[in-house]
Amino acid sequence: MFGLNCRVTRKLGGYERRAVEGLLERSGLIFEGSPDYTAIAEDSEENIVATASLSGSVIKMVAADPQWQEAGLSGTVISALMRAAHEEGLHHLFVYTKPEMASRFAGLGFRELAASSRSVLMECGSPGAEDYRRSLEGLRAENGTPAAAAVMNCNPFTLGHRYLIEEAAKNSPLFYVIVVEEDASAFPFADRLELVRIGTADITNVRVISSSHYAVSAATFPTYFLKDRGESSVARAQAELDARLFGALFVPALGIERRFVGTEPLSPITGLYNSVLKEILPSLGCEVTEISRRRAGDEVISASRVRAMIAAGEESGLAELLPSATLDYLNTPRGAAVAAKLRAER
Repeated sequence: MFGLNCRVTRKLGGYERRAVEGLLERSGLIFEGSPDYTAIAEDSEENIVATASLSGSVIKMVAADPQWQEAGLSGTVISALMRAAHEEGLHHLFVYTKPEMASRFAGLGFRELAASSRSVLMECGSPGAEDYRRSLEGLRAENGTPAAAAVMNCNPFTLGHRYLIEEAAKNSPLFYVIVVEEDASAFPFADRLELVRIGTADITNVRVISSSHYAVSAATFPTYFLKDRGESSVARAQAELDARLFGALFVPALGIERRFVGTEPLSPITGLYNSVLKEILPSLGCEVTEISRRRAGDEVISASRVRAMIAAGEESGLAELLPSATLDYLNTPRGAAVAAKLRAER
């Protein structure tokens, strides 16, 4: 387009960062995290008039100067990001956008996953949500219904997680533990999944499955993985979309009638998420039940407490907090590597 230049950069310079932040602020958005790529469109005087960023597989922070919106610059910067992603071999993408922008993304090949009055979550590429839905429906046909579920990160799997699963399974004919697949935690996903499977193998009505990209992931709830955890208003908007997607995908595909969560006295973001689940899921056919967290001494058992103890070299107290599967894992080379990483990041 005459007089405009669009480019993609891995790292914004100081001036560029401030200009992008200002453009986002004027659009009612904030700059989140450290994106892998940012696309910017500049006018003939090098003013940044449109932007979009890519974090992992998620396109976000999309904004255009109102004076240029009719020029379709949002599509220009998004297309530039999609080309950059494809060059990196990334063909399955997600985007958060405002409801009024959804049709533009649909024109670029995105499909709606969940929507609220404030935002819409969409995806493009494959395998997608419908492929995952079919795999869940296969599990439903194999295992039957009704079912209950919990979504857990298990970073790492603790006696607190085990307690919640035991209590929930007592009150459910079939109980799914949906382990967060996002590999943004200290303990790798494959290891977390295996620890939950080993640690619950004796509970006959428990099935352990992966969340894929569709529950508490960088696509559905990115604030969960930000160290500063962002603003509560942003977290609430993302939590609502995550809850609505759970209700639209997992609930009917698996026949889930109840979702269990642990009480959350430590993390404000997780506490907010629980409250959003209780607001939204019942209207989508899924009740929400909170289970009081198990305690060890005066404190609740939490994965964050375990990670802090490992980082501090306080291994002697871990037996009160961890099942044998996790304790054994920490003595393996993979577990030792995680411990070393936690100590280095302390």
